[in-house]
Amino acid sequence: MTGFGQGVAERDGVRALVELKGVNHRFLDVKLKLPPELGLLEAALRAKVQEWVSRGRIDITATLVAPRPVGFRLEVNRDLVAAYLGAAASLKRELRLKGSVGLEAILALPGAVSVRAEAPRSDGAEPDLVTEALRQALVQYDAMRAAEGGRLADDLKGHLQMIRSSARRIEEEAGALPAAYAHRIKERLADLLRGESGLDQGRLEQEIALLAGRVEITEELVRLQGYLEQAEATLGRPEGPVGKTLDFIMQEMNREANTISSKAEALPICREALHIKAEVEKIREQVQNLE
Repeated sequence: MTGFGQGVAERDGVRALVELKGVNHRFLDVKLKLPPELGLLEAALRAKVQEWVSRGRIDITATLVAPRPVGFRLEVNRDLVAAYLGAAASLKRELRLKGSVGLEAILALPGAVSVRAEAPRSDGAEPDLVTEALRQALVQYDAMRAAEGGRLADDLKGHLQMIRSSARRIEEEAGALPAAYAHRIKERLADLLRGESGLDQGRLEQEIALLAGRVEITEELVRLQGYLEQAEATLGRPEGPVGKTLDFIMQEMNREANTISSKAEALPICREALHIKAEVEKIREQVQNLE
């Protein structure tokens, strides 16, 4: 799920700032940007994120701000300067040139002098400060996810209610389905066997009952009802990540809708089964945004 969090911790003149951004992802993918001096803290920070998040791409940036002045150090590349001077002397001899290389020219040579910043003296508080700032950022991120999750849950419950309504209409139509199917079979057989004799009426009734039983969709409706209740319970009382659970439930509901559509020949039932499949697909799209 998408979200943002920020945390700040300060002590003894050193301040740590952590910014966290999360977007949807199938798995947990944590990207960390830390100051060089905190590279060894990466594993501990990843473990902290895993305590809060199970899915998503998490980008974390940590910065340290210290009011203590930064020192600088000048470094002279003596080997390079010697090479420059050697080349100048060789060129002077070969071309019989006059003049000399001055100090100003030497200092201006590329790479002859470099300036390096020295990190301010640390009292060792930085790891604790960054860890605390990350905790604060995770709290904000989790609150934002919870708010977004609540909105998504309300939307999904609306789609589930639409499915429940379609299932109820299918159940109303399905009661008369076997009898209607048996009646059509009898009429068709009567037309085909008109004038024939020796037909075992008992055996005919038995075969018709077996064929009519193939359009019975009570089991599918019972399973569909069970999946609806399971999905509503998952949304109503989440005990951890629900995205994968709901995605699996939607797969099963789609399978039941397919079976109902294939077994039932009544147009109203097929229409409602298609409506269920459409609502299931909408839910599956939204489920990708849930952890």
